[in-house]
Amino acid sequence: MDSLAFAQINTHHCKAAMVHLSPYTHDNKVDVLIIQEPCCHNGEPCYIPPEYLAFFAPSNKNPRASLLIKRDIAHKFMFLHQF
Repeated sequence: MDSLAFAQINTHHCKAAMVHLSPYTHDNKVDVLIIQEPCCHNGEPCYIPPEYLAFFAPSNKNPRASLLIKRDIAHKFMFLHQF
């Protein structure tokens, strides 16, 4: 892999914006997607495209941000939760 494609979006907790992530990430070949204010259900981001893993800080409220990484490259990332 020579480079990674990143994208960022603030969905403002909008379900429709989250639903459109799958076609957008597929059409634009996005490897890593950063989401602010994701639409959540039971404290977890919902409507995550199936080819991505979602990483977020769990809390008693909905997460304020989420990081989506393609499943086939997620093993190459190291998460430092203390920062």
